Formats: sequence, C-alpha cells, structure tokens
Amino acid sequence: MADQKHLRSFIVNIESRKTTRTFFMSEQATEVKKLLDEQDFGVLSTYSVDVEGFPFGSVTPYSLSDRYQPLIYINNIAQHTKNIDRDSRVALTILEKVSYGHGAKPQSHGRVTIMGKASRVPEAKTELFENYYQRFPEAEGFQQARGFYLYQIEPVRLRYIGGFGKAFWLEPQDLA
Repeated sequence: MADQKHLRSFIVNIESRKTTRTFFMSEQATEVKKLLDEQDFGVLSTYSVDVEGFPFGSVTPYSLSDRYQPLIYINNIAQHTKNIDRDSRVALTILEKVSYGHGAKPQSHGRVTIMGKASRVPEAKTELFENYYQRFPEAEGFQQARGFYLYQIEPVRLRYIGGFGKAFWLEPQDLA
C-alpha cells in the first residue's frame, strides 16, 4: 500500500514537472517567435570558402515559413551563397531593434541565433516564395533571371539571449 502511494506521488511529481517545463518552454518560445516576427534581417554566418575554416558574416533580410524556418533570398554570385553551396551549416542571428549611440547597451536587448542547414527551395514550393514576396515585394522582380534563389534554413537548435542573465536553448519543435 505504501509503495502504491509513493508511486502515485512520484508519477504526479513527474507530470507536474512536465507541465512546468511545457509552460516554461512555451513562454520562452513565444518570446523568441515575437522577436523573429518583429525583425526582418539578421547576420548570416557561413563557413568561408576563400578563408578556409573561418566564419563569414553578412547581413541578409529574412522571412519565415509557417514553422518558423527562416527563408533567405540570395544571389548565386554572393560570397555567402558560395559558402552555403559548399557547406550548408549556417547560423542566422537576429537582434532586437535598439537605438545605438554613446551609452547604448546592446547586450541588454534580445537576440536569437538559429543554427541550421540551408537548402535551396524548389520552385514547386510556391507558398514559400509567396511568403517571402509578401514580406519583401521588391524581391519578386529579382527572381532567377538575376541569379536569385530562395533558401530555407532548417533549424537544428536556437539560442536566445534576452538580456543579462536571461539565456536559454530551444529545439526547433519548441516553436511549432
């Protein structure tokens, strides 16, 4: 009898932890989604082809798929595209908009880094192209005639920092 009572208590405790973790993660995911929705560009980091083994950063606009996978529209002559074509591992860092200047404290504001693998989106996935063009209508004129292609970043893991002392990891499914 005592063993059953202990077992029930143990199960309730585990279920309570799961609920707390789920609530905590959904609260964190909401914060990350808000940041991603409010911004429209980030720093794309790739592995350099020209300076082997070193990171290469460039600024790029982005849109989001319904599953919060970043979409970037990049040109085939751009250095970051050449880097991605050799090694698809990338990181996209998005910063909360802040006013910079003397005395500014950018470290106290939110930012998220999405680590993932970038792949070219097939033309048949028209909904992803439409999604990007909705956010950046001028990009529709670039299309393939000018060597622009849509890439999707499949997140592997996300790191969010919401200011001093507020940092956590998220898994891609946490944003679903």
